[in-house]
Amino acid sequence: MNRRFVLALAAAASLAACGKKTEKPVAIQTAPVTRRDIIVDATATAVIEPINIVEVKSKTASGQITKMTVEVGSSVKPGDLIVQIDTRDLTNAANQAQADFEAAQAKLNTSTAQKKRSDDLFQQRIITAQENETANLDFANAQASFVRARTSLDLAQQRLEDATVRAPVEGTVIEKTVSLGQVIQAGTTSMGGGSTILKMADLTRVRARALVNETDIGQIAAGQEATVTVDAFPDHPFRGKVEKVEPQAVVQQNVTMFPVLISLSNEDGMLKPGMNGEASVLVDRRTDVLAIPNDAVRNMREVQNIAPLLNLDPDSVSAQLRSSMGGMLRGGSGGARGGRPGQGGRTQTSNGEVELQQPGGRQGGGFQQVEVTDADCKKVDDAVKKQPAVAKQLDALREQMRNPDADRRALFTQTQELYAKLGVDARIAGACRRRDGGNGGGFGGGATNVMGGARPSGATAGASARGTAARQSARGDQAGRSVDVPQGPGMRARARTGLVFVQKADSTWEPRMVRLGVANFDYTEVLDGLKEGERVALLSAAAMQAQREAAQNRVRQMMGGGSPLGGAAGGGRGGGPGGGGPPPAATSTARPRN
Repeated sequence: MNRRFVLALAAAASLAACGKKTEKPVAIQTAPVTRRDIIVDATATAVIEPINIVEVKSKTASGQITKMTVEVGSSVKPGDLIVQIDTRDLTNAANQAQADFEAAQAKLNTSTAQKKRSDDLFQQRIITAQENETANLDFANAQASFVRARTSLDLAQQRLEDATVRAPVEGTVIEKTVSLGQVIQAGTTSMGGGSTILKMADLTRVRARALVNETDIGQIAAGQEATVTVDAFPDHPFRGKVEKVEPQAVVQQNVTMFPVLISLSNEDGMLKPGMNGEASVLVDRRTDVLAIPNDAVRNMREVQNIAPLLNLDPDSVSAQLRSSMGGMLRGGSGGARGGRPGQGGRTQTSNGEVELQQPGGRQGGGFQQVEVTDADCKKVDDAVKKQPAVAKQLDALREQMRNPDADRRALFTQTQELYAKLGVDARIAGACRRRDGGNGGGFGGGATNVMGGARPSGATAGASARGTAARQSARGDQAGRSVDVPQGPGMRARARTGLVFVQKADSTWEPRMVRLGVANFDYTEVLDGLKEGERVALLSAAAMQAQREAAQNRVRQMMGGGSPLGGAAGGGRGGGPGGGGPPPAATSTARPRN
């Protein structure tokens, strides 16, 4: 019995040793902080369709088609012959109507002469009033017959002319529903609207109907640039603009989508109705901005799992991040620096911005909310643009405000003095920053319009983007250049924070909270917190490797626990009745702990 126990113990120890030998340090890949263009777009499947389809019918002529000069794909111009309908019956009807018209005209002439004679005789009292009334009635009937005959003649001649069907507009025949020898019905005289001869459309301009998911439709607006790639020409993108977003949703397989119509030029005729492809609508574009891979951006909830991969203590990293965020998001209370207990007018710091004290505030503290207009914010932008040196000083104060030990009262006074040099109200400038991007940008330039969108109050998208570019130019910092892109109602300037790990010179890692802007599938714009050339950790692959190794360790532990040695444990320390297992100490030693 002792020999079996010793052999099992040796095997378990050997398994544990092998598990330790296979453990390797997790390799951490890095990527530099570089400048690049970030393009945000919304993609959807699309189908090419004509903009305006014209159904060609015979208006008043019915009969058999005796001649047809076009086929599907034929290009026609206004007035070109399309079909000729048999005119024998129509000619006979027109001749009969002509004869009826001439007879009615002769009858009218005779009735007119009789009425004139009757009126003269009645005035001379030669005939009675009844005889004169009969002559007048006969004249009225002759007039009515003449009108009916003239109308019938016009209709017969119109039907005869309509027997020759010509193209109403310029275009291409896309569908032909009749053939030579077929009998068709007129469009204006038949119950069902008549027979459709063919359908035609101008294919020099077409549109793509794209079904955009409802989660992205808020970013789409008329006038945005779009690119359509069809399956027939995968290497030839077609550029166009969003014409409109239809208001009625389309539900397919429990997915709600909205049709977006994109106008395209098709002068070369490459696009055909019915072609399938993919549409990409440009939502936002940032040029020459600092960016990092999306793989480098983490959040605070991942600290406990990621810090050990970088040989960092999770608790120390969390404490360090809370301290750094205190300088960005700290809100002073009644007893904080810059305020006394029980008094209104507290000072709050948010991401390096100085919130103005409310003079004579209510008990318990409060902020003075300032309502601003687009004209107010434009005035601030213009003032900053004229004095870039003052703008840089305001940015420097903003950096100082991030220090938890900063003297905010002194910085507040300096800020007011600098705004006074600019000739603007500091409260208005702060309100514009909050409205434009939620504490984005520097003091001088106002908030960086993160998504390049319109101001929430309704300023035009183009003006907002141009204002953003002007503010970024005035700052002269790491913010890049925004491009005028019409924004959908769902696009708003919203900066957000993220966690990255920066590699230091000694190959150790520094956790850092940064401000982020727009992002696409690959890269995220960095507004603040990183410098060009710094290297950040790419942690997704490392996290997956760590999870895989943790799973392997659990398997090893289960294998160790399921061995004969583990099964002989007999219910824990001391064993259970009838367990017959080895001593508890031996069981603990035999199980590998990784």
